[in-house]
Amino acid sequence: MSYQTTLVEPGPVVTEFERKVYEDAEQMDLSETDEETARIFREIYLPYSKKVFSSLGQTPEEVAEQTLKVITAKEPPLRHQTNRLYMPMTALKHADPTGRLPLDTFYKMIFKHDSVFNATLGVLRMLKRRGGKP
Repeated sequence: MSYQTTLVEPGPVVTEFERKVYEDAEQMDLSETDEETARIFREIYLPYSKKVFSSLGQTPEEVAEQTLKVITAKEPPLRHQTNRLYMPMTALKHADPTGRLPLDTFYKMIFKHDSVFNATLGVLRMLKRRGGKP
């Protein structure tokens, strides 16, 4: 009998843990942080991070369903991302091992093209609600 290994890679998973992380982050003491960094964290990072999770996040059940498919596959892949919507984000990470490409891309999406980014996340949320799985 031969064994195969598959790395199952979920993207954002919407759970109680994630909700608690955001609650704690909103209450975080930033009094020792410079004013501009604290403002960016509270007014930009947290809201955009929540939008990404609500737009791209999967339920634990969706991740389990994808994992079961991999486990029962006749020829499972070496890597399996459970969330097709999140794949472009991870592709950036794999394309540049220095980590600059994903950071630069997120920076541009949020600070220079935020209306396009928000519109795209809105479309993705709408598709998820309709049950479509792009």
